[in-house]
Order: sequence, then C-alpha cells, then structure tokens
Amino acid sequence: MNAIIDALKDTLNMVPILLLLYVGLEYVEARWQQRIVGAVEHAGRIGPLVASLGGAIPQCGFSVMASALYTQRLITMGALVATYLATSDEALPVLLSKPGQSHIVLPLIAVKVVMAVAGGYMTDAVMAGTNRRRMRECSNPMQAEQTARRIGEDSCSCEDTRRSCESTGRTVVWREILWSALRRALQVALFVFLTSVAIGLLISGIGQAELARLFLSNTILQPVLAALIGLIPNCAASVALTELYVGGVITFGSVVAGLGAAGGLGLIVLVRENHNARNTVAVVSWLLGISIATGIFIQLLQRALR
Repeated sequence: MNAIIDALKDTLNMVPILLLLYVGLEYVEARWQQRIVGAVEHAGRIGPLVASLGGAIPQCGFSVMASALYTQRLITMGALVATYLATSDEALPVLLSKPGQSHIVLPLIAVKVVMAVAGGYMTDAVMAGTNRRRMRECSNPMQAEQTARRIGEDSCSCEDTRRSCESTGRTVVWREILWSALRRALQVALFVFLTSVAIGLLISGIGQAELARLFLSNTILQPVLAALIGLIPNCAASVALTELYVGGVITFGSVVAGLGAAGGLGLIVLVRENHNARNTVAVVSWLLGISIATGIFIQLLQRALR
C-alpha cells in the first residue's frame, strides 16, 4: 500500500505539468511537423544533422514519418538512424515534470544530438554504396507522399494520437490540441504510475541492492540491457527507463543507451513497410550498436572521472 500511495502522489503531482508541456508540444507538432519532415527530405548531405535536430523535439510522429520517407527511398539510412537516436519519446516530458530532475534535460538532449549526428554521418559513410543503390531504385514521389500519410494515419503519436500526422495544410484547432494533450498526459501518467509501483514493490520486496544487481549495476553490460529495453517499440519503454534512472537503478550512460535505441513506433513502420529484411536488420543493428557504444563510453568516462 505504501508503494501504491507514494506512486499515486508522485503521479498526481506530475499531471498538471505534463498537461501544460503536451499542450505546447502538440502545438509544435500541428504547426511545424510537416516543415521539419520536408526539411529532412530535402536536406541532402546535411540530412543526418537536420534529422538529429528534428528528432530531438519530444514528439512521437516524427520517427514514424522519417520511417515512411526512408521506405520510399527519400532519405538515407544515416538520416533515419539519426532520427531514431535523437528521439526520446516521453522521457523528456517525464523529466521536466519531476521536481529536481529538470536539470538533466539539456545535458541529455545535447548528448543524444551529438550521438545522433555522429552516428548518422558514420552510418552514411559506411553504407554509402547501399544508399546509392536504394536511391537509384524507382520511387514515385506521389506514392511516397500517400504512403507517408497513410502510415501516419494508422500509427501516429504514441499509439492513440492521430492528429499530429493529419495536420498538413490545416488550421490549428485548439480543441483538438487540448484533447490530444490531455490523452497523452494521462497515458504517460499511467505509465509512470505503473512503473513507480513496480519499482516500489521491488525495492520493498527484494531491496535496492538486489534490484540494482538485476539491472547489472556497476557493470559495462548495463547499457546493453537498457538498449534492448529501449528497442521495444512502445512509449512505455522510454518512461520505464526514465523512472529507473531517476530511481538510481541505472546510470546516465545506460539511460542514454536505452533512449538512443528507442525508435518508438517508427521501428514498427520500418519493419512493416521496408520489404528488404536485410536492410531493416542493418538499420536496427546500427541503432543498437551506436546506442550501446555511446552508453558504455559514457559509463567508462564517468568511472574514470570519479
């Protein structure tokens, strides 16, 4: 009961802040998402840079649209990987809504953007031949636009928010923004509550030390485990990783690895629409490899500086 009550108190305190944050984010999605997607599509060699900056905005639809552009051969593999690496789903709003944790947001964004830019360009450099072959293959721009719109309508914005992918050419409607923001805030609050209860029960049942041991505390393998959790294509994974970090169960390097691998619903779109299985495996391999390597590097650096 104590674990449930504590989790409920923390979650209720977060809801008003989450709601305000999501109203702002929903407005950004409705107003500028298509411009960002268009900028990535026409960015050329600076695609990974533009994709990293766009992906850093904490909204769910961008990775979906980036996956659609990639499956239609309109962006490179590096730009897609950079988008996934920079995306954090609901982690940033959760951190911003927690008293005493907002200071970690800017360092986390900075590290993820640097990781995304470097990882995106490295992917394009190594996979240059693959990118050239894909770009030479026939691709109908009108079909690409229709596919991107259809994908967005099917699976946008954390499973249940469709407005952000349907806003092209439409006037921003505040009623839709408020309703969508409320749904997202309540959904994330539910994820936070369930995760907090689970962590509280584990700590009370087996102890903080045993929980840390289960998550491979003090080993360089923890970022590997975190990245595999982050690979789960659901917003709940990023919320769980954030809660584990706030609770002191995983390190900063591990949360970077986990959130770096968290491509969200974009990964579902990639698997469903990219008919080249080897190419899909290559994208996921780059995503996991860069996330894990960055997480381990940060963890070893933190140890060396202690």
